[in-house]
Amino acid sequence: MKRSRMQDMTMEVTVGAFLFMVLLALGFFTIILSRDNFLRKTYPVRVFFTNVMGLREGDNVFVRGVVVGRIGALEVQDDGVTIHANLTRPLKLYEDYKAEILPTSVLGGRYLSLEEGSPPAPPISEEIVLVGRQPIDLIDEASATIRMVRDALGDGGVLENLKVAMANVREVTEKVNQGDGTLARLLNDDGLYQEVQGIATDLRAISGRLAAGEGTLGKLLSEDDTLYNDMSETVASLKRLVGNVAAGQGTIGKLLSEDDIYHQFQQVLNDARGAIDDFRETAPITTFSSVFFGAF
Repeated sequence: MKRSRMQDMTMEVTVGAFLFMVLLALGFFTIILSRDNFLRKTYPVRVFFTNVMGLREGDNVFVRGVVVGRIGALEVQDDGVTIHANLTRPLKLYEDYKAEILPTSVLGGRYLSLEEGSPPAPPISEEIVLVGRQPIDLIDEASATIRMVRDALGDGGVLENLKVAMANVREVTEKVNQGDGTLARLLNDDGLYQEVQGIATDLRAISGRLAAGEGTLGKLLSEDDTLYNDMSETVASLKRLVGNVAAGQGTIGKLLSEDDIYHQFQQVLNDARGAIDDFRETAPITTFSSVFFGAF
């Protein structure tokens, strides 16, 4: 009897110890999986948002891309929501801080992003309630963009203009297929194609002659520089001649530059003009004398 009772007690103690170990293991793994360490000191931070866009308790808090805490509680108020976050390290915040709720991925999920600010700005107290920026909902932004595009296409007349343009393209295509217009003839008329091909052949022949140095233009473009050198020498001679004339060298240059020669030349012209006038005056008397004395 006593032996049976002792066996029952031993069995109860064994079962109780086993259950205690199971509960202890569950608590340990729960703490590890939840990433909460009740023995570590935490630093509370409060952030106010007008809308948290689906942020939940337990979501992460990031500072410069590193997880530094989690969301502890969400306090809904009349004008917004105050987030109570617990951080694993203290933050030294400045007035140009930034608090945002950002999406974890396009599939969903949110996290709180904190930026301390820059040291030149005045520091703020750790007890103050931070004010976050209004979060952006990617789905709402995409929906609004789609609505704007749709309204622009409809109300702006883009679709109607596109329909008209497609109708014009279809009309032009039909005319081309029917052989109407210059473009259609270029595409459908073999005779015009042959003429264009003949012109291309002639141009190819002309290019060949130029490359071979035939003709005046070909000689100018050929590798033989004789004609080019002759032309260069002619231009240089003309340049020297013009320079000599401009410098007053030679007869033409002196006529153009020296005033004495000009005046002498003008005097000669005046003398010649006076001689011609005298000859005109004496010519009738001489003729009458010859006739009179010839009669006797």
